[in-house]
Amino acid sequence: MEQEYQVALYTSDPVLSKSYYGSYDLDERAEVHDGGYARQPVTFALVRTGDGYMARNVKPVIFPEATAPWGMITHMALLVAGNRGFCTPLSAPIEVLAGETVEIPPGELALLIPQERCNCCNKEPSHSA
Repeated sequence: MEQEYQVALYTSDPVLSKSYYGSYDLDERAEVHDGGYARQPVTFALVRTGDGYMARNVKPVIFPEATAPWGMITHMALLVAGNRGFCTPLSAPIEVLAGETVEIPPGELALLIPQERCNCCNKEPSHSA
């Protein structure tokens, strides 16, 4: 099963608040917004695991060439609806200068999606009472 979302890059921690489902409301002011930057689509393949699903990008995610410096990129987010999504700090910040691009190779962007359970009986939601 495949699903398409968007990847966004940030120059500081964009988390405004955490939602009920574990996603975050993100501050668009922290997102790169100059120098030819644009959010990029990403398609994930979902594989069932014992704990839920593992999602990995199917194709490379390639951001356009920077026409001006983007600054120091410290965070990345997978956006599921507008400015709501899942955010993580980068293991090491990257400085993007004019003429450079950012590329995420296939399989490098991974997200573990836990299996939801019923709060009253701890079974998967598809069960009948």
